[in-house]
Amino acid sequence: MDDVKALAALTALNEMFAGSHFSICTIDTVAKLLGVHPQRDAYDTLHALHCVHWSKMPRELRDRMPELIQQALADGTAPFQFELKQPSNNALQVLDQSKHTRRPLLQRLINR
Repeated sequence: MDDVKALAALTALNEMFAGSHFSICTIDTVAKLLGVHPQRDAYDTLHALHCVHWSKMPRELRDRMPELIQQALADGTAPFQFELKQPSNNALQVLDQSKHTRRPLLQRLINR
């Protein structure tokens, strides 16, 4: 997989988390782009939350969304890790991994 696909996937996730609601379409697109077959249980849970606004989710559920997305995109073969921060508007946003000492999240996924 090339760096452009990894950057596109990261950008799509960033956009979703910065927006007002969760979109399963983003997960579908990222999974297809990365050649990942989403893990069924986590994906089914996420699918039920399609178009639900971040502010309408119970905090506990909102806090678990990164874990569910990681599980769905891990495809059961490799850990998919990313860190999140919570802006003041209660939306979630994926951190730009290039500013951290850890390898970028998509680099860890694609370099299995």
